[in-house]
Amino acid sequence: MTTGESFEEYCEDGRKRALSLGNRGPAKFDAQGRLAQDILDAYNANGFYVFTGVVDTAEIAELIGEFEGVLENAPVNIGEEIDRQGEPVRYPYYTLSGDDEAKARGEPSIVGLISHPLMLMDSALRLYGHPDLLRIAASIHGDDFVPFHESIFHKGAGEGPPTNWHQDGRTHWDETGRALEQPDGTGKRHGYNLSVAFCRCTPANALWVVPGSHRQWCLANGGEFPPIRKRIPEAVPVLLEPGDCGMVNRSSLHGAYANLSRDRRVTLLVGFHNRDSAIGTETVNVHAFPIPNKKKHIRYDEEYVLRRAQMIPLAIDARRQHFPDEVPYEYQGTWLGGADWNENARAEITRSGDEYWQRDITL
Repeated sequence: MTTGESFEEYCEDGRKRALSLGNRGPAKFDAQGRLAQDILDAYNANGFYVFTGVVDTAEIAELIGEFEGVLENAPVNIGEEIDRQGEPVRYPYYTLSGDDEAKARGEPSIVGLISHPLMLMDSALRLYGHPDLLRIAASIHGDDFVPFHESIFHKGAGEGPPTNWHQDGRTHWDETGRALEQPDGTGKRHGYNLSVAFCRCTPANALWVVPGSHRQWCLANGGEFPPIRKRIPEAVPVLLEPGDCGMVNRSSLHGAYANLSRDRRVTLLVGFHNRDSAIGTETVNVHAFPIPNKKKHIRYDEEYVLRRAQMIPLAIDARRQHFPDEVPYEYQGTWLGGADWNENARAEITRSGDEYWQRDITL
């Protein structure tokens, strides 16, 4: 911990550091539909960027409405199939509680994570096809970007548990722990997490990131991640208002302190990879499960990746139907399967044992 500094003072110092980095503002695109170069430079230098005002208030309201319904129908405790009203849970195995102690006391557990919301919430599927979010992905990873994973993080007011300091990427480092991703963003990379804020993310409840930490792997040569109780002096909070999007390089060191504030944090995470960084990579996948609590060794072949990429055109079509006056994004990548969103497509992506998330891509 920082000597002689209260958590409130640490948060205020972190807020000032965050606002001084020059890595936040509206998503600006050039004539080719790519992010402005100053945005790319700031993202590559810091390992994260905050896009302000990307999703409008009406769409955020739709997302919140559906999320509250999923939360209301969550299992009363881990592994149970009824909700707090005694009703059957529609998706009993997609919710992760951060409080096993509550179950032991016979109390309802706290829902901290909902996995794979694209099949739980139509509003989440439509958000996945948002043209600005997809233009951002193409700017970072090229036109043939491919999916990573999706989830909703929920830190309730005064009850959200901490998230340990960690780096998500495990694959694309050299033997010394240096990133294979180059300073200009090229090379093998681990993709990014993009968090869409449903509500305000303050220093007290937000994700924190160490700027520039995406260049070196903490676990190399027997290293360790610092404990979350450590207040890293250089770390900054990812400050978001509803509709803002925080994009964090998955190689960056990041974590979150316990939420002891009066404000809850709800963010929907979507992520994308560079296609060439995924196909042919051998690694340990921790996301292609109902909730990320298992592991499997895997090599991503082209069919695996392209079948997962189908969710991009499906989301674009779902969004086109709901927002007919919006110019839809034109995905230039390749995929396997249909691109029309309808009830047949819904049945296909939710087919038991072959759900779309069975091909999530951990790098």
